[in-house]
Amino acid sequence: MSSSEEDLNSEGSSRIYSPGAETQYCDTGTSSGGSETPCTLNGSARVRRKQKNALKDVAIMIVPEEKLAQAEQRARMHSANHKEVPAVQELVRCVALARISFGDFHWRMAHAHINLAKGYLHLKGQALQAKQHCEKAKDIMYANTQLPASEEERGEILRCLITMFLTLGQALTGLENLKEAEQSLLKSEKVADELRRAEEVTQEEMRQVDTKINLALGRLHVKEGRWGEAVASYQRALQLVQLGKGEKSTECVSIYQELAAAELARGGHDNHVQYLLQAHSIVLSHAPSGEEEGKISLALAEAHTSSGRAEDHDMAEHYYQQSLRCYQAAMGPEHPLSLSVLDTYSRFLILAKNYQAASKLLQESLPAKLSTFGDFSAEVDETYRLLGGIELAQGRQRAAFKKFKKCLEIQTLLYGSQHKKTRATQQTVQLLSKSPELALVEGRTAADHLKQRPLFCAVIPKHSISGGTKGNVYD
Repeated sequence: MSSSEEDLNSEGSSRIYSPGAETQYCDTGTSSGGSETPCTLNGSARVRRKQKNALKDVAIMIVPEEKLAQAEQRARMHSANHKEVPAVQELVRCVALARISFGDFHWRMAHAHINLAKGYLHLKGQALQAKQHCEKAKDIMYANTQLPASEEERGEILRCLITMFLTLGQALTGLENLKEAEQSLLKSEKVADELRRAEEVTQEEMRQVDTKINLALGRLHVKEGRWGEAVASYQRALQLVQLGKGEKSTECVSIYQELAAAELARGGHDNHVQYLLQAHSIVLSHAPSGEEEGKISLALAEAHTSSGRAEDHDMAEHYYQQSLRCYQAAMGPEHPLSLSVLDTYSRFLILAKNYQAASKLLQESLPAKLSTFGDFSAEVDETYRLLGGIELAQGRQRAAFKKFKKCLEIQTLLYGSQHKKTRATQQTVQLLSKSPELALVEGRTAADHLKQRPLFCAVIPKHSISGGTKGNVYD
């Protein structure tokens, strides 16, 4: 090897291995021990930076219309997963992207506002925000004078109008503005009739639209107290679902429940029970979760209880027990829903004068309520109140006094001494404190009070004289 080559090799070695020098060059990716060298780490970091920058470049190159479609897809995904906050955030992003893509007065801008209104209403339950965005969409649609470019676009505009009037009607129903809500829902019906005449619209799509409108009208009529019209609307919606998806479709369950409630409100108790039995049958046929079965069983139990007939008592108790078992198996005995069903079942037992079973249930649930809700909670207060009522109904006034006194302590901390609940419990405690049983136990009768009073000579010692003077002034 020549001297010049030796100088180059020594220079390269010193640049790689000399201590304190900056590492710039490397012969291999790993050291002799197999671990990564600093140059390898720097190389992988550079690769990651290049990939990140490439992704940014790709994102910048995406047109706003494509970004809008991606945001709408993410919003649908979050809505399906019941993630309210990210879904609404994506819908807000859709409004901004629609404005960038189509301008302020395009029907797609109105469509973005309608989707945001649906998100506020159905995901977050905020009817006022939904109403405001629907009205904004209405202003945009009325200001848009551009004719649709094709029959397909005309169909999309009609669908947009149907959703707008339907969502606005639902929001106004939630805000108790019933007259305007009915007008909006009837407008959605008229636009749906116009869409029905379009060639590309399928029967299944129209069945879904008509189902949504009839359900919204049924809920509106319930708010108005027009029970007959509410039942008719629910029945039309039920027929449409059965026609499209079959009589055993799970979508029928919620309609049966709302139909049963409307029947009960207008006095049709037998129809009320029959509709709930239909819903119960559908739920059991689909391998339901414990919560679903428990919910419908609880509704059946309350339906049999409300009849007031003696023959329905056993069925009511059966469904209460079934509901309680389902909730406890699915969610655990300490879950708030399980404890709520237990309290409802206990009240039923108290009304049936089965005090022993009710007291046992409530006593056993008390530790779970203390750990779940805390010592000074409304649930624990209600448990002590029910236990006090059971003791009082059985004539055990002393035990009832202790339960109501504990109830009074909790209510004083929860609501204050001047709350109507606290004052009512205070009156109960005062009345019980004057009862003969409690007075006898605590030695409060007049005769016992006189017997327990100390003698006068025991109060003033014999060796002292009242006034504190000496016995003989000459001493």
